Amino acid sequence: MARVSLKRGKEMTANVIFSSLQIEPTESQIGDINALLKQLTSKPKEVNRVVLNEILSQSGVSILLVKNSEDRIIAMATLAVRRLLLNKTAIIGDVVVDEQHRGMKLGKRMMEFLINKAREEKVLFISLTSHPHREAANHMYQSLGFELIGKVGESNYYRLPL
Repeated sequence: MARVSLKRGKEMTANVIFSSLQIEPTESQIGDINALLKQLTSKPKEVNRVVLNEILSQSGVSILLVKNSEDRIIAMATLAVRRLLLNKTAIIGDVVVDEQHRGMKLGKRMMEFLINKAREEKVLFISLTSHPHREAANHMYQSLGFELIGKVGESNYYRLPL
């Protein structure tokens, strides 16, 4: 767990948790995760403790959670590192910052954190998708060096060579 200070009018401290271990979130935190997923997609699947532990029990899968000083989850992202015969690749997904906490560069900080984790894992490249209507997110990915490769369904498909 790392502590970071975020400024938006007043000082706010957030805890950054990155874990591939079993977690025991509170009901409130599960509610926060589901609320974030609703901001990401119009038809999210409900997440509970069992689902979170199933996801985290997969080899190479980790969830980055950013919590505020009230222990509420205000942002999250998922990193999945996959080992192939010749190399490792990674996928970043579920990147979302609560609407009330946008504009503080939290998304960029999370992405930089995940990119560094992928580098530590000696990943060949990271891929991700983002719907074109998420203009700020698409701009952020490109500013971080992700290249638009094409489309997957309606979403933009990006890749960052490491």
